[in-house]
Amino acid sequence: MNKKNKVLLSTVGLLLLSGIAATSSTFAWFTTIRTAKVNFGDAEVVSKSGDLDISFVRTANTGVTSSQEDEVITLTGTNKVTDISGDGKTFYKPVWADSNAMVASVINDVTATADGHYVDFTIKVSRSNDIDENGLKVYLGAGTEIVGKTDASQQALNDSVVAATRLAVLDDEGEVILRWAPVAETSPEYLVAGTGAYSTTTHQLESDTALKSGEISDFTTIAAADAAGFMVADLASGTSTETEITFRAWIEGEDAQTVNGIIGGVFNVNIALYALEA
Repeated sequence: MNKKNKVLLSTVGLLLLSGIAATSSTFAWFTTIRTAKVNFGDAEVVSKSGDLDISFVRTANTGVTSSQEDEVITLTGTNKVTDISGDGKTFYKPVWADSNAMVASVINDVTATADGHYVDFTIKVSRSNDIDENGLKVYLGAGTEIVGKTDASQQALNDSVVAATRLAVLDDEGEVILRWAPVAETSPEYLVAGTGAYSTTTHQLESDTALKSGEISDFTTIAAADAAGFMVADLASGTSTETEITFRAWIEGEDAQTVNGIIGGVFNVNIALYALEA
């Protein structure tokens, strides 16, 4: 891609995250306004299973508050993000000299700075039975979606953000379990460090062959759910009763839909978790 010419059983956990994405051209990577506002709006995590508990742990974004009543977690706050590129763990942000530049002046590593770049939060999932009793496998399920926030005054703009977004799930060691896009890309790519020819000789594009996309479904058997590839936690009998999961949402700068025209759009992220007895 031309770098510049495209500017849980019966358990359900639900998280709602509101955000604003990024006027009008045909670029991947934003070329005018570099930062866009994302709002946590009454983010909610709900568990409906007696065997699986969900609790908020932390967020890498400042200005976020959390509260919990029974099995409902609410997160509120405001954050800013812009177009970045990465695998969900490591992110890069090219800096362009001006709107006409075809080569980035520098490519910054923005992994350690969530504010201004991506939305990040961690929850703990745990089963309430004994460690040697039946284990659970936890999956992203039906209801997981990224959608334009309902707003009659700018619905089309809000909807336009969706195709440019990504969601990553990371395990308790910070390793990426999966990446998901609500809308499929023909040839998805992301930036990595390397000796390739992306603007400078310090970075290159990686084909994202592991990216999952489209609507997510629930399954009633372990075999079918495992085959779909959306498992986020394995609370196996005799090994573990709890673990942490981190969810990370961003606007992928290498997506063909990351154009100036989506700046100011608002999106919601719903994360639904279900579990099957292993």
